[in-house]
Amino acid sequence: MVIKAANGAATKGYSQHDSSCSDDASITSDLDQPGSSSCQTSPRTTTRMAPSPHTVPSLPMKDNMPLPSKRFSLANWLPDQPGGDDLIQSLKNCVVVSSQQRIRLVKVAVTGLTETLGLYPTASDKTSLAREMVQMFPAVKDTTPGLEGHEHFYNNGSGFLEYKLKNSRMSLPQDKKKRKRRSRQELEVAAKSAKTVVAEDEEEPITPGDQEKVDWMRYSPPTGDNQKKHRDLFIDTFSFRRKIINGSPTITDVLCQFPRLQDMPELINLEFQLLYPDQCDNFISRWGRMKEQIILAGEGNASVLVQIQKFQPDDNRDLCALTALAFALHKSVVQVRGTSTSSSRENSLLFLVQSIPEGTDVEAAAKAKKPVYQQPFLLALGPARRPVQYFAVLDKVAVPCGTSLITAIDRLFKCHFVFNVHYSPALLHFWHFIAAFIYEVLDPHTVKPIIRSFASSVRAVEL
Repeated sequence: MVIKAANGAATKGYSQHDSSCSDDASITSDLDQPGSSSCQTSPRTTTRMAPSPHTVPSLPMKDNMPLPSKRFSLANWLPDQPGGDDLIQSLKNCVVVSSQQRIRLVKVAVTGLTETLGLYPTASDKTSLAREMVQMFPAVKDTTPGLEGHEHFYNNGSGFLEYKLKNSRMSLPQDKKKRKRRSRQELEVAAKSAKTVVAEDEEEPITPGDQEKVDWMRYSPPTGDNQKKHRDLFIDTFSFRRKIINGSPTITDVLCQFPRLQDMPELINLEFQLLYPDQCDNFISRWGRMKEQIILAGEGNASVLVQIQKFQPDDNRDLCALTALAFALHKSVVQVRGTSTSSSRENSLLFLVQSIPEGTDVEAAAKAKKPVYQQPFLLALGPARRPVQYFAVLDKVAVPCGTSLITAIDRLFKCHFVFNVHYSPALLHFWHFIAAFIYEVLDPHTVKPIIRSFASSVRAVEL
């Protein structure tokens, strides 16, 4: 992953999906934040911004095909464990599975698996156990379209079972481990040798008049008489602009060359629409129903429930749902420039929205932001629960985002694609959920198991 940051500028990269698998280096002691072999970060442009066609291959399983021969049976093991009968009844009687129930099920399943087969069971053993779990308890099934349902527990070396096993093996002496941890120097050599050259897609030809059109937009402030011309020329110069932005300039550089993105911020929506014509309005059209499903699904997580209960009935339900989503998909350990750092749930929200009092100089506040907030975030002007206006902070430039939180979030999300920048690492799972399951600009098969698991819980909620 190539990351560039200067003077508080947002980090950028060369590919639509980052290929560096950093999550394996930050395995936590529990299963709240499992990783996945897909190892994606943020949406960045390549020569063509489009959802990845890549999907994680799934093991075939036909109706007339028997399960792999089982050497460990969860159905025989679970009833004899302390609290096993209670766990069985709670999972069989529930519709929406809480994260605590899932973590407890994975913990007892891996305990039985390792006590029976050791810390290195075969892929067939793990696949068999994953399938048995969803057959015993249909409520825990991954309902992502196109998957069999067990893949979030185990599939091709990733999933909740695999990451719990990795945690269990961390305490083993090095000479007892099947695969020894490689040194930083070995990892760097491997990363260099793994680089591949991506063939560029065919681009639309750049016409000689493109630069003239860009110059006219740059030096002609928008007025009531020329705004239509600005929009028309903006569409005409789309390929020219993407070629420049794909070269990974800073957001400040982009805004300097295309200043209308700042004083005509509706052009951000237009640019995203040119990139994704069919998905542009998905968030606005779907959020009204999904926000209530997210809140109800989040109530199954103790830390999320505490936050939900802080909101009064007449408080902003949109903010409540976004808070619930950020807490439910919190990423406690993140990788920033090869260094692991921790982030609390409360602090992660500051990477999404920060409140400032009415009357504050917004431009000064954007310029005075702390260096840690490199990626785009929102400034909310006014009371924390009832702001009167929103601004997207891009590098150190404030771009108006209107008076509605949902309109502001919609524009903030699109800024990552329009300006070709990473998501904030602390909100990686949060944004991937929105990208995969609301906008549908990211293949849901490639996101982390914890994201697919929460999405399944949200779909299970009936309003």
